[in-house]
Order: sequence, then C-alpha cells, then structure tokens
Amino acid sequence: VRGKAGMVLTPRAAGLVAPLRAGLVSLGRALAGPVTFTPATANRRFALATMDLFDVVVVPTLLTRVRRDAPAVDLAVVAAAGRPLDEQLETGELDVAVRPHVDQVRPAGAPPAEPGLVRRTLARDGMVCFVRAGHPALAGRRRAGAAALSLDVYAGLAHVLVSPTGEGRGLVDQLLERRGRRRRVALRIPQFTSALAIVAHSDLVLTAPSALARIATAEVVAVPPPLRLPGHTIDLVWHERFSKDPGHAWLRELVVETARVTIPAG
Repeated sequence: VRGKAGMVLTPRAAGLVAPLRAGLVSLGRALAGPVTFTPATANRRFALATMDLFDVVVVPTLLTRVRRDAPAVDLAVVAAAGRPLDEQLETGELDVAVRPHVDQVRPAGAPPAEPGLVRRTLARDGMVCFVRAGHPALAGRRRAGAAALSLDVYAGLAHVLVSPTGEGRGLVDQLLERRGRRRRVALRIPQFTSALAIVAHSDLVLTAPSALARIATAEVVAVPPPLRLPGHTIDLVWHERFSKDPGHAWLRELVVETARVTIPAG
C-alpha cells in the first residue's frame, strides 16, 4: 500500500516476511547437497552478530582457528542492529549471536521469553575500573596501601558510559543511588574500544568488563571498583532450527572453545 515514504508492506505481508525467509533458507540448504560438513574441504559463510569487545578479544583467535581448520570457510561479523535479532536467527540470515547480560538482572536458570532460541554460556566476567596511568585520583594511594579509588573519589570523577543508543543510565548509577551518591557521566559512547582509547588520554573513568584489559595499553590501568558490582554472563544464541546442522554445530563449538581461552574468568 502507499505510505508517506513510498510503498510499504501491509500488516499481513509484514507478518509473512520471517516465515517465508526461514522457509527459503531451509529449502536452499536442502537443495544444496548432503547434510555433512568437513571443515577441511567445506566452502561456507557464517554470519555472527557480536559486540565490539567480543570482536577485539575473541574474533582474532577465532579467525586463526577457522583459517587453520577450514581454510575455505568465511566469517561475516555484524553488529546486532536493524531487524529483531530473533527473526534474523530464525531465518538463517544470522547463524549465531553473542549477547551479554548482567547476572543479577536475569537470574540463573531464568531464560528470556524468546521461543525457539537456544543459549549456551561462553564466559562469565567481572567489572573493573579503567583510568589512565597518571590519573590524579591514583596519586599516592597505592604507596599508602589504600584502595586505588575510594567510593567518594569514584563518585566525584567524570565517567564515560558505554551506551549503544547514547541514552539511559548504567547499573553503576543505580548502585550509587542506593548509597546516596551520584556520578557525572561526561561522555556516552557506543563502543568499549573507543571508550578505552579516550580514557587513555583523559581523566575520565570507565567501569567495564575485565576482559577489556586484554587490549589495554600501558597508558591505562585497571583497578578494583569501590563498590560491589554484579558479574555478567556472555551467551552464544542461535535458533533451534539449526541445532542439528553439522556446520552450524562446528561453528558453535569453535566459538565456545575460543571464548573460554580468550576471556578471563571473572
């Protein structure tokens, strides 16, 4: 039907998009040949939706293993944006997705209400604070045997918050409020890697997963946070329609193995 910006799908047509795409993916794979997968000779492309921290910490090692074991297999790493992720996983446009969640927000054993999606834990990590090596807040405190950052000093600093949308508050803000304190978020930025680079050349403090320390330069130091922060879990997610696909299963196992050796236990 005609819309303000041109022709648009009717509600009925929009509702058919996901099931038709899923059906076409299944048909294409059924016609492509036998359901076997030999990494050394396979010629296939896999699409993964990930976050930037996972990209820089895990993907380089993952790619090395893929090139070694399956030289004709290609990877496409994309941002989890656009159409709903569960729809893209169901249709096969995405093979797997990597999703983090704060442990206390989603209790263990309580999966989200996303019918058809399967989850597997890749790693668990904790949170630390990142500041530049010569940050004034650290001056003399380690020599005196004190904590690197007191709660009052931490709350009084200017912070950088990783926010994909550039809006909203972080969990740290909620925890500080419970203690009668507030912080100033001087910068919101969508990626952890960009935030880390900015911290190296400013007096901002970043509270982020400890895995980020793997790519931190000598200009940045990681110190314990002055308040107790919950850990977080990183999940590998896919649609149950592809659970028995041999190539898909190979990719999942490779991602799991690689994450376990590249992401430190939190």
